[in-house]
Amino acid sequence: MSGAPVGVAVLGAAHTGHVWAWTRALTRSPHAHVVGAHDPEPEHTRWIHQDFGVPLVDDADELLADPRVGAVLVCSATADHRAHVELAARHGRHVLCEKPIATTLPDAEAMVAACAAAGVQLHLAYPSRFVPWVARAREAVRAGHLGELLGLVGGNRGRPPLPLAYPAWITDPALAGGGALIDHSVHVTDAMRHVSGLEVVEVSAEAGALLWGLEVDDVAVLSLRFDNGAVGSVDPSWSVPADAPWDYDFFLRLLGTEGSLDLTDTAGAVQLVSTAPGAPPGLRHVGLDEDPDLAMVEAFVASVRAGRVLEPCATGDDGVRSLAVALAGYRSSAAGEPVAVG
Repeated sequence: MSGAPVGVAVLGAAHTGHVWAWTRALTRSPHAHVVGAHDPEPEHTRWIHQDFGVPLVDDADELLADPRVGAVLVCSATADHRAHVELAARHGRHVLCEKPIATTLPDAEAMVAACAAAGVQLHLAYPSRFVPWVARAREAVRAGHLGELLGLVGGNRGRPPLPLAYPAWITDPALAGGGALIDHSVHVTDAMRHVSGLEVVEVSAEAGALLWGLEVDDVAVLSLRFDNGAVGSVDPSWSVPADAPWDYDFFLRLLGTEGSLDLTDTAGAVQLVSTAPGAPPGLRHVGLDEDPDLAMVEAFVASVRAGRVLEPCATGDDGVRSLAVALAGYRSSAAGEPVAVG
């Protein structure tokens, strides 16, 4: 890949864990460099400044007006995504936005429209698309090796995002748009759409705050109906106990008329026990796959340099679709009946 590295600005760093991982990936890439970061809360940017030497800029407009900036990483609270993406679009900067795209469909659709009007790319941060076995599953399905898909089962379970490890906004219903359902289901439904080419048309869901005493749901289950008549289910719960050897899992099971696939990221791991200072305690699973965060960032930067969105990047429209499924899940849970997506 020839040409000068793409200058990237970090606009909003409230999703502290993800912004750290993606800033690390950007600093490791020979095709990008981080120009600076802006967030009104100093604690949000402390680690990327300390660990990667990212300059901090007090004014967002000043940062985005910097001629070295060609793209923007938005990792603010979900309710702030629209304002930050629209600001980036006004400055003519391409955007990689944290998921979910927004807390409401009108906000999500406005973000897509703003980027389209400005002629800039809007990407959604779905690193699961860059896991090698997801790519292989997509190839197998698109090649017809499973026949017609009849059922899809997926999950992305995790630990509860509680302080001090996580900022409090993640469990604030207004700022996050909900809890585990909106936080994790979007990863799974996006992967299902990406692998299968199918769209969810109806959702039946249950969600509740059962485990951690939160104001938002921490457990949920979604039953899906796809446009070809296939059915599916998703478990996005924050249900991983403290002594589990992994913090998050991701699995996808596909059943077709001619075959099936059963994939899970916790199977592709080694078991690590260490007493070294700074090492995580107890038995841990250490993944064997390539770094999906780095692959996602590299694909985003490559898309910016190519002037078009490259596979397997997720677009703003993909973000709208996965958000629509999550919001249909909340409506279904409240009504106690299936609801159409849209």
